[in-house]
Order: sequence, then C-alpha cells, then structure tokens
Amino acid sequence: MNVGLIAAGAVKLFLGIGLGGLGVVVAWRLLSRLLAGGGATLEDNPAAGILHAASLLSLGLLARESLTALYGTLDLLLLRGEVLKTLPRVLLLGGLHIGLALGVGSLLLALGVWLFNHLTPGVDEVAAVRAGKVGPALVLGAILVALALLAAPGLEALLTGLIPWPRLPDGLGVPHA
Repeated sequence: MNVGLIAAGAVKLFLGIGLGGLGVVVAWRLLSRLLAGGGATLEDNPAAGILHAASLLSLGLLARESLTALYGTLDLLLLRGEVLKTLPRVLLLGGLHIGLALGVGSLLLALGVWLFNHLTPGVDEVAAVRAGKVGPALVLGAILVALALLAAPGLEALLTGLIPWPRLPDGLGVPHA
C-alpha cells in the first residue's frame, strides 16, 4: 500500500468535489444572473431547467481543465517528494486558478449566448426560454456546451501562468525559455 498515492488521491478528491464542485455552483449562480431577468423559476419552467442544466455541465467542463492541470502539478510534486512543503501554496493558487477559470468562463458563456441571440434576428432565444419554450432552451444549452468544449483549452492556456508549475526534467513537457 502506497500511502503517498492514497494521500494524493484524497487531495485530488477533495479538490474535485470541494473546489471544483463549489466553484461550479457559485459560477452557475453568476451565469444564471447574467442570463436571467424573467423571474421564471426552475420549478415552473422546464425550459429554464434545461438551460440551467446545460450551464452546470458547461461550467463543469471549464473547471475540469483547471483541475486536470492542478492534478498534474500535484503528481509531479509527489514524484519529486515536494508535496508537503509546497501543498498550501499550490492549493491556494490552484483555487484561485479554478475560480478565475469559472468566473471568466461564466462571462464567456454569457457573452456567447448574447452573441448567438444577436446573430439570430427576429428570434429572442432567452425570452423564449423565459416563456417556457423548450426548443430554444435545447439550442442555447447546446451552444453553452459547445462553447465550453471549444473554450476550455484556450481558457486554461490563458490562465496557466497563475500556477507556478514546477520545472520538468529535461526532455519532458513544454520547454521553458
């Protein structure tokens, strides 16, 4: 039994559920506010429920990229035996990284919905969702998921400088300047 691997797995589990899950819920509320305005609740509007579900899925896809990068950093630190002395700093920066990814991702998704809404003249998809129409909710939901899938790697690359990634041994990973 490798205690170090079990501890690393426990930390990853905590991060995935704690930082990732909590961050997705907070970002979902932000995105809901950015897309809201009609006052329709999830209980009485299935279309709003569909759009909220797609928002949660999209934000989870965005958070996954940040968590994967953080997991890689933890694995490398474990391999080098540096986990205990750098864990608090990496967790703090990782949490900030995930928070920024979700915050910027929420704004990006809201901008994508706004742009799509303006690219379809004569059809106000957000108003249709507020009115309870399921078709536009499915389309907007698909737009959110597609945007998240396409934007996640770019968003991660944009925020990579935030976490102080350990230098990889020569021949591994991206060469450093």
